[in-house]
Amino acid sequence: MFEQLHQQLVVGLHGYQLTQGEKDWLKQYPPLGIILFQRNVQNKQQLAALIEDARQCAGRELWCAIDEEGGRVNRISWSPFNRRNPVAEYALSFRKDEKATVEHVYQDSFTIGQAMHSIGFSHNCAPVLDIFHPSGHKIIGNRAYGDHVHIINSLGLACMRGLEDAGISAIGKHFPGHGRADADSHLAVPSVDADLNTLYAEAEPFEHMIQKGIGHLMTAHVRYPSACTEVATLSSFWMKDVLRDKMAFKGLIWTDDLAMRGVGDNPISAAHAAQKAGCDVLLMCGPIGEWSHSAGIV
Repeated sequence: MFEQLHQQLVVGLHGYQLTQGEKDWLKQYPPLGIILFQRNVQNKQQLAALIEDARQCAGRELWCAIDEEGGRVNRISWSPFNRRNPVAEYALSFRKDEKATVEHVYQDSFTIGQAMHSIGFSHNCAPVLDIFHPSGHKIIGNRAYGDHVHIINSLGLACMRGLEDAGISAIGKHFPGHGRADADSHLAVPSVDADLNTLYAEAEPFEHMIQKGIGHLMTAHVRYPSACTEVATLSSFWMKDVLRDKMAFKGLIWTDDLAMRGVGDNPISAAHAAQKAGCDVLLMCGPIGEWSHSAGIV
């Protein structure tokens, strides 16, 4: 069963250098890519070497992703990555001067995209396309560009274009929308109590980005009971009926981290379910050894 999955996986690593177990695993089960976190980041030279070592072990040009949204979602501790404002702060300036704010977001994204590309990254898990709701769990909060579709459409597009012009693929998240969710999907199974028409309306930023050519979207580990019983990541309704058919998305669907409690306690089972639902890229953010050993895969 695992042989059908590993080429769709984007996996986490343990530390600053590859362990011997990771080297062996990458050679035996070359994944689609890796994703790095603060635990993997010491300095630019070390980071570039880690990425290159992973690619050498896998024997192919692995993707390398990271979460650099700005604000509290920041993995790299040096300029230009650090000291970036939460994206919600752009909503204030957008209301005063739309054109200047769009240009600011573009330039900020282009600058960090160039810096990422110089290290060896290929993808950034941004922009956040969720709509802020004051009643929603704080896990999104100021990670959202704002509480209006127009603001998110404009600034999300500026972020995507800045990254892509610098050679980095943008990954919009979390489809179909995490802003109203009542829990943190790292720790629980969130739910959104809204009717289907409201859910469609609030998913408009994703549809807008699809129309503008985004190639990667990430799912939400959130239940929407008015639509179906499964969380969106594991739902063929959301992945196929809505994202593929209704919104005509032709790009790649990324899961959020499959080790999160929002999709249960077994990452490998969740990966199979997400694959069946229609996801293309299966994200395992924990170090390889954590989830592969627990699943009996050495």
